[in-house]
Amino acid sequence: MYLNKNCLYQTGTGLLLLSGLMFYSLTLHAAPSPSYTEAKPGDIIQIRLSELHPTQMSVGKLQVNGTLAEYAEDTKTLFKTLCKTQGAGKLREINSSSTPDDPSSYTCELAAGTEKKQMNTVDIGPEGKLYLTDGHHGLNSLWNAPKGGGDVRLTVLVEQNLSHNSQGTALTQAQFEQKMAELKHFLPFDVQGQAVTFSELPTSLGMSHFQDDPYRSMLHYLRGIAYDKPEKNTNPETDKPYPAVPFLEFYWGELLRSKMDLTHYDLNKQDDYIKALKEAAVVMTTVTENELIGHSGKTAAALGQLNKVDKKRLAKLAKPNSALAKALEYQARH
Repeated sequence: MYLNKNCLYQTGTGLLLLSGLMFYSLTLHAAPSPSYTEAKPGDIIQIRLSELHPTQMSVGKLQVNGTLAEYAEDTKTLFKTLCKTQGAGKLREINSSSTPDDPSSYTCELAAGTEKKQMNTVDIGPEGKLYLTDGHHGLNSLWNAPKGGGDVRLTVLVEQNLSHNSQGTALTQAQFEQKMAELKHFLPFDVQGQAVTFSELPTSLGMSHFQDDPYRSMLHYLRGIAYDKPEKNTNPETDKPYPAVPFLEFYWGELLRSKMDLTHYDLNKQDDYIKALKEAAVVMTTVTENELIGHSGKTAAALGQLNKVDKKRLAKLAKPNSALAKALEYQARH
């Protein structure tokens, strides 16, 4: 199924005219056994989570649990996420029977794909298989949410179609994997930093299929404290913002793994977690801006390094009711 920002190319689209304003119900009916081999970069397609193939071995499970804590606190948050992650703006309406596997049960203010920068991205592989290149944490949260799972339906953005070459010849699985490695759309190492192959990747979303990378969780909380999106730094050679980097946090995690020992901390306790974050923030902000970080092949500056620790934001995480505190509490109970 293909969509654009103005309409949905399939019968079953719901467009609701309310109070003189147009709102969008993401009511879509996927064709049986969909094939995505003809999808083009920039296309919006509706999928089920069960169709997505991961491209990394691990996630930061505390980050995922933090999101699940938000969903448990306020069910509406889950549907706000569904609208935002589909580029459909803000949540307009839900009801007592709304579920994440039924797009007709909630309404967003915009059409799916209107705000593409908010969307998760996929590459198309041989036989039209979908490989997730961004959003493993958010979509694992939707999978593990109440009434979630593989039947959750949402729209994603096609980044690359690598099912065939420019001449239209179908790529073999080996050729596809090589191309994914060249594009750095596949994270080729595990939580220990050991090399992994494509065949070792999880076959499905769902937290139980992934290794837990505690450094990756820390990087979630360090965003805006020790680093930020690379696009916020300017490349002095081009005088333009640095480009976005897939798997950004994992590369920073490689640096932290080489510089600090987390066994010195009890990461189940908020006070110790904050101490670990402080050490990590110092490590990240004091490496030279031209140092190459991990397997990224890019400099610290190109990975969004900040020149100093934002101590105010760090202090907020130490508060009793912070997002970190809620994540740790939820994780302890689950």
